[in-house]
Amino acid sequence: MLRTILISAALALIGVSAQAQETSEAETVARAYMEAYSELDWAAMEALMSENIIFADHTATGTDDPEGIVTEGREALLEMLRGFEAQYHPIELGFVWETVFNSNDTVVFIGHVNALYPTEDPARHFRWRSQQVAAVTVRDGIVIAHRDFANYPGAEQGLVPAE
Repeated sequence: MLRTILISAALALIGVSAQAQETSEAETVARAYMEAYSELDWAAMEALMSENIIFADHTATGTDDPEGIVTEGREALLEMLRGFEAQYHPIELGFVWETVFNSNDTVVFIGHVNALYPTEDPARHFRWRSQQVAAVTVRDGIVIAHRDFANYPGAEQGLVPAE
């Protein structure tokens, strides 16, 4: 009986260790993906995306998107990101994460977006800063889902010196 308990305990510890490694891999992939997102590096993001990735931001509502944004598939997501870049010309999204945790295969980022945009005055940029939460789900070393939540109505906006 004691032997059975010890074997069960050892197997449970091995399972916990394997789960911790998977979580660590998920966090490593999710952090690389979000760093690329922050820097507008679509090629680096693409390399980490599943062909069937789902992107959703239900907080990005507007007259064209009353339910927010939902995009399915790597090509569609890249098209959306490139369209955003072509329309608004961001310099960076500048994410700063105060808290990052993972739960199973989902890594949650809590912090702020600190987006910078060019202005006609090369000595100044326009900053758009808002609370942001992102949840990135990783399976088999690639991102299968990315969900953003931003405090759009509470964003701080204004001109800042260019660096």
